[in-house]
This record gives sequence, C-alpha cells and structure tokens, in this order.
Amino acid sequence: MIRSPVRILLVLLVVAAAALGEVAAPPSKTPAPIVNFSLPTFTPEGFRLWLIRGSEASLTGPNNVDVNGLSVTIFSGDAANRIETMVLSPTARVNTDTQMITGSSTVRLLNLNDGFEASGENWRYTDKNKTVTVTLGSKVRVVLRAEFKNFLK
Repeated sequence: MIRSPVRILLVLLVVAAAALGEVAAPPSKTPAPIVNFSLPTFTPEGFRLWLIRGSEASLTGPNNVDVNGLSVTIFSGDAANRIETMVLSPTARVNTDTQMITGSSTVRLLNLNDGFEASGENWRYTDKNKTVTVTLGSKVRVVLRAEFKNFLK
C-alpha cells in the first residue's frame, strides 16, 4: 500500500475534525429537577435530625440544593424523635455541608419548643452543633407565646 501525502493529510484532517468535534461539543445539560424532593439526615447514632422536602429541587453544586416549596422539619436528634422546628419557604437554597438554608423570598419559622414563630424575607437559618442562628433581613414579624410575669411592674 502506497501512502500518498494526500491520503495522510486526509486521515489527519478526519482525526483532527473528530478531536475538535469532541472538544467543541456543547456542555451536557444539567439534570432535570427532582420532583417531590425529600432528603432525610440522621445523627451518627441513627436518629432523625432533618427532613428536607420540596415540590421541586435542583442540584446546583456538590452540597447545594435549590428547593421550591421548601419544608424543613428539624428533629431533636435523639430517641424522643420530637419535632423542634419547622422552616417553610417558597424558594430556598440548602447547603447540606454547612447545614445552612438561605432565601430571598419569604420564610416562616415555627419553633415548637420555645413557643415562637418568626417570618420575614432575605433570610438565613444555620444549625451547627445545635447552635441555631436565624437572620431575617426585612419584613420581620415575631410572635412569642410565653407568659411574662410581672412584665409591667
């Protein structure tokens, strides 16, 4: 078989075109959103800690989930398995690594242990090592359900 320069050039062009086709291929599409999303988390002892639910969720990073119709139930993390807090929002971002939830839309927080309810916009909820921090940026409303003895004396 005689290898002519034209034939070698043609083979090189085909190989180069194939390589360029692979390099220039458009990026693959992101996965479709997850419908009826549910993500439970547990303590190292196996007790429920969080249950994150949403009508739709999209993975936006290795530890980030954007959720529509967010409902987070936070449990005691022990054998009692009691619900301590509920977080409700139309849209939010959950970071499972830092246990932080953020959102610019509205949020409603219900703390069942301490008897308070809070709502607002532009918010952040963090729960690290049982230290809970809630930041509400605007349109804040807090309702306390507690008895104030001798408050006006």
